[in-house]
Amino acid sequence: MLTVKAYEALAILAFSVALLISRRLRHDIVGVITALALVALGLVSPSQALSNLSSVAVIVLASAMIIAGVVADSGVLDVVGDRIASRVRGGLLVIVIVLLISLFSSGFVSDVALTLMFMPLIYSVASRMKRPASRYLMLLSYAAILGGRYTIIGTSSNIVLEGLWTQRFGTPLGIFSTLPVGLAAALAGLGVAIALVPLLVRGSAGGAASLEAVGRHEILIEASVEEGSDIAGLTIRQAEEKLGARIRLLRGRFSIYSRRTIRAGDRLILSVEKDRLPIIMSVKGLRTELGQGPFYELMVTGDSAVVGNTVYEVNLRLRDVKVVGVATRNSLRSIRSYALSPGDIILVEGDEKAVARAAEAFRLTPLTTTPVRSLNVRAAASGLLGLSAALAASAAGLNMALSFLAGALLAILPQPGSLRKVYSYVDWPAIVFVGTYLSMGEALLSSGLGKAMGFLASSPLLLMVAGVVLANLVGNVASAIILGPLAISSPHPLTSVLALSMAASSTFITPFSHPANLVVYSAGGYTPKDFAKAGVPVAIAVIAVTALMLHLL
Repeated sequence: MLTVKAYEALAILAFSVALLISRRLRHDIVGVITALALVALGLVSPSQALSNLSSVAVIVLASAMIIAGVVADSGVLDVVGDRIASRVRGGLLVIVIVLLISLFSSGFVSDVALTLMFMPLIYSVASRMKRPASRYLMLLSYAAILGGRYTIIGTSSNIVLEGLWTQRFGTPLGIFSTLPVGLAAALAGLGVAIALVPLLVRGSAGGAASLEAVGRHEILIEASVEEGSDIAGLTIRQAEEKLGARIRLLRGRFSIYSRRTIRAGDRLILSVEKDRLPIIMSVKGLRTELGQGPFYELMVTGDSAVVGNTVYEVNLRLRDVKVVGVATRNSLRSIRSYALSPGDIILVEGDEKAVARAAEAFRLTPLTTTPVRSLNVRAAASGLLGLSAALAASAAGLNMALSFLAGALLAILPQPGSLRKVYSYVDWPAIVFVGTYLSMGEALLSSGLGKAMGFLASSPLLLMVAGVVLANLVGNVASAIILGPLAISSPHPLTSVLALSMAASSTFITPFSHPANLVVYSAGGYTPKDFAKAGVPVAIAVIAVTALMLHLL
């Protein structure tokens, strides 16, 4: 018989899950509301709720995001993709290699970053094969999601489960504790996806958008010349040579002649290639709309919701994402007043998750980050050093939170002045959600509701099915937090935790269950039905291989 406390916990659980499914409120706000309700009803003490914000799971997750952000931002994976495209001739082989790189890299690098980085290559190869990119974009998202499961730090849900395990048993699971099961499940899931997705999913016009703009193109940005600028007093030709950009339009207080000098107060429309943007940003006295980044490119397709809107109007609608430049063949006199047309590419600045949401909401096709092919060797070395140090320290038995904090510090040491950029690597809504929603898992145990749900933990198969369903409805973190305490309290905790780890990461069935799915959702012109058709067989393959591996181990 359930107690009053159990019914209260059940009511809050049902309410929070309903809010997460509805998407009416952001998930971090749902987490805060849930934690406050649990504290108000006495299901969780205030000190418990606050301590969750500094739990091992939260610290490791934030630190891992910083390390992954540095590695992704260094351009090392862009260079790898470029080398593959230039040396491998078979189009299908290139796609398979890219998918495998995404799968293995996602154990340490953000799934969303990987998807954004390799999308242009998929577009280019699909065009070469004369096939729609929509046949392969979903595969890219699935590969990134599948691979994260083979390490504890590869997915947020695995980090949550590791934190719950450490809290219960006092010893960590280990970075590669999910490796045998996770790798087998990932490779099996990818094999099924490669075989079935191109047959089951066709996408629509969104995936066949004009590919001309995906090649080399120049971005138009607006700049103001201030007093003491490095280019003040130079002729237009001299300024173009210094900037490495073409001056498309110059507006000042006097009439424009081909050899007039640039003066303070002039406003320029610059046409610049993406890899020259850092140079533009470094010119003294040249004020632009460019911030610290990161930058992404989104293509305006025929059915985009921003067609006909000016850049100023689009910026009002995008909120957390800002348009800072445009690539277009049309003439313009001002970036802010330019009305967007199909085929245009907008350069936007914002957090990768916010960009993914904007692309999905306004039907914009994500292309890539900026700069695309430049390699920051120093950042790549420091990021990989930080990752290696964190892994080595954790493997040696040191506290995982401290190990990854130290690793994050090593990763950012070469760029100590870029703290603002470092903070942008962290998905703060996700951190807040994990820190606050952990209280829901504690309430399930303390109220006795966990015992009533204990039948799920009695069978790894039941636990996996429940985990997959929950993950695709409310996300992988919520699935791990809700079912994690049940898995850990089962008669065979390690088996149950591994089963739940594979299930919570199986966000293939709905487009909104994972940000990487949202990135390709608009780009491929997919529908929710497309994800259901393709995702169910992949999820079944993951469950079957996981069950087999757990039986053999």
